[in-house]
Amino acid sequence: MTDLELLASFPATGEAGPVINDWEAAEEALNTTFPAVFKTFLGAFGGAKFDEFLRVYRAGAENAYADLVANTLTARHTMEVTRDAIRELLAERGVKPSQLICWGGTDNADMCFLVPDEDPERWAVLTVIGRGRECDLYEGTVESYLLRVLRGDIVSEVFPEDFPDEEPSYERNPWI
Repeated sequence: MTDLELLASFPATGEAGPVINDWEAAEEALNTTFPAVFKTFLGAFGGAKFDEFLRVYRAGAENAYADLVANTLTARHTMEVTRDAIRELLAERGVKPSQLICWGGTDNADMCFLVPDEDPERWAVLTVIGRGRECDLYEGTVESYLLRVLRGDIVSEVFPEDFPDEEPSYERNPWI
């Protein structure tokens, strides 16, 4: 099974159905082209909330708090203005905060980003604590990162000790 299929196999509640993402508008607004694997991930999990804590955003969500574009623009500004250590980490990769894509966030204001690369197969995941200096950098896809965090294979410096639950689950919300 793929990591995406393994994630989808966790217990789920909520409304099943297709997740509609407005890729054209999101790519234009964020001046990027998303890797196909990320589009597949958001097509499966856009709007979902894992363990009642980590929300995955959706491109084109009517709710600004769940919208990929709105959250990305706000988070980019935050990284540019207040996070010297993140700017330095990104600079080592040849990336600016204005290129980050905020794909999710937590109830504690933690932010989950895609870090672009010229090679779409090499985009990374960066998770930044809402308040403080901690961050995680994962070289791989969003679904691989999320799966490993939920299974306990990765212990995040960002997420609280009680995340994930002993038996992780998620709530589908494709229309948020």
